[in-house]
Amino acid sequence: MVDFIQSIIDYEKELDSNQNAIDDQNDLPVYHRINNLLDLFIASIGQIDLQQRLCFRLFALSIFQFEITMAALIGKLLMKLAQNKEDLEEILITFQQHLPSVYFEHTLIKLASNLSANDGSCFFVQQLSVDEKFQLALWFINEKNQPLFVFDLLKDHVFNKTSVDKQQCQILLCQMRQSKNLLLRQQALEYTVPWKKDGTIRDDNK
Repeated sequence: MVDFIQSIIDYEKELDSNQNAIDDQNDLPVYHRINNLLDLFIASIGQIDLQQRLCFRLFALSIFQFEITMAALIGKLLMKLAQNKEDLEEILITFQQHLPSVYFEHTLIKLASNLSANDGSCFFVQQLSVDEKFQLALWFINEKNQPLFVFDLLKDHVFNKTSVDKQQCQILLCQMRQSKNLLLRQQALEYTVPWKKDGTIRDDNK
């Protein structure tokens, strides 16, 4: 699969010059083919060894160099390969260095959705306990200044759990609602806390 996608990239200029904007079947063939193939590739990844992980990471970065607008898709692949918080941080550092600030934030919000998903988009995070997820989020907020990246994780897997420290959650959410980052502030203000006056958690399934 890696060799096949690489071969498509190698023919990028020839394909686009001959087929670009001819009709709806051929428009930007390389871009669409690689997107579709990467989606299939990401969905098929299961348990892999270290050598394969390094190979896939180099492959993902080569795709990113080919077309940086694929950042969200490349990020999804890299997140699936991540084994710790440092691997996740490295993804953000790479994107922040190579993407314009506005597009970086746009990509960050998409990656945040992957981080909180229960579909195997990030095996490492999915296996963490509630408290470990909270600590991971605090690390990205306090140490790495990336609160947008972890807001969905907090909302979907921390704030709605009875085992977390509610007071800590309140303080953190209040800080987010006063953030100078307008995207973060908007998300925090639109979010309704799930806990009731008696301290129990609202069950949205009822």
